[in-house]
Amino acid sequence: MKKIIALLMALLLMCGCSADADERSEPKKLSIVVTIFPAYDFARQIFGDTAEVTMLLKPGTESHTYDPTARDIVKINDCDLFIYNGGESDNWVEGILEAADGVRTLRMMDAVETVEEEHTEGMEEETHEHGDTGEAEYDEHIWTSPKNAADIVESIRIAADEISPENKELYDAAAQKYIGEINALDEDFAELLTGESRYFVFGDRFPLLYFFREYGLNYYAAFPGCGSETEPSARTIGFLLGKLDEDAVRAVFYIELSNHKLADTLAEEKGLSSKEFHTCHNITAEDFEAGETYVSLMRRNYEMLKEVL
Repeated sequence: MKKIIALLMALLLMCGCSADADERSEPKKLSIVVTIFPAYDFARQIFGDTAEVTMLLKPGTESHTYDPTARDIVKINDCDLFIYNGGESDNWVEGILEAADGVRTLRMMDAVETVEEEHTEGMEEETHEHGDTGEAEYDEHIWTSPKNAADIVESIRIAADEISPENKELYDAAAQKYIGEINALDEDFAELLTGESRYFVFGDRFPLLYFFREYGLNYYAAFPGCGSETEPSARTIGFLLGKLDEDAVRAVFYIELSNHKLADTLAEEKGLSSKEFHTCHNITAEDFEAGETYVSLMRRNYEMLKEVL
């Protein structure tokens, strides 16, 4: 029995030494926690295998109604970097950060110049409540402009270099590569869309203000970018149908993860097709598993627009 116990102790010591050796040979990965898909994609492009990037918003879910769980709060408190967007959808963040102990953060809206929310003719009135942080007057969908996306990637690169200076060369090269892909995307959109004077009609919310301003495009939509998806009024439906009789792009657009019922109805009434315009705010579970990126989703938009126009 003594020999058996001695043998077991020896085996346990060997396992312990092996585990210690593994820990010494494999440095612990950084923990990066983000709220939404654009932040998730930008962070994983830069940090690569040096970090575990966690997106709090589950793929396929509505971003504007997200509430953090207790587990989410623990992840934020324990992470090396917390990246959030800012704006009305992130009103919950400030309370958590006030209670957290020294969490390093990056607020994406600080990386770009923001613009005020826009309410166009014929659009349903906003039904959401503005928070008291002063952010609600700004449109929060900043990443829809590729130029803004490139600026956000650069801000994350700077944060990455500060957190892990030993990986600076790796992070700088990864950021430069991804910014190059985003800039190429921007050039292609500019070539396709410059001089386009027709209106785009959205039978849906419109979280694409930064994209449309970037390329000088005109639009009408049923709901504002952060509006709740309620049933549109007869007035709004009639207005959008009238716009489809005018100088409009010959398609009706909707955004990802919407039921696109209104867009389909408008399109059918006018003998047009309905088309998805991906805002990259969130992503389906299938696209997430397939490894789709901000660039690949925006390329999908480019191919769709090239066909429609």
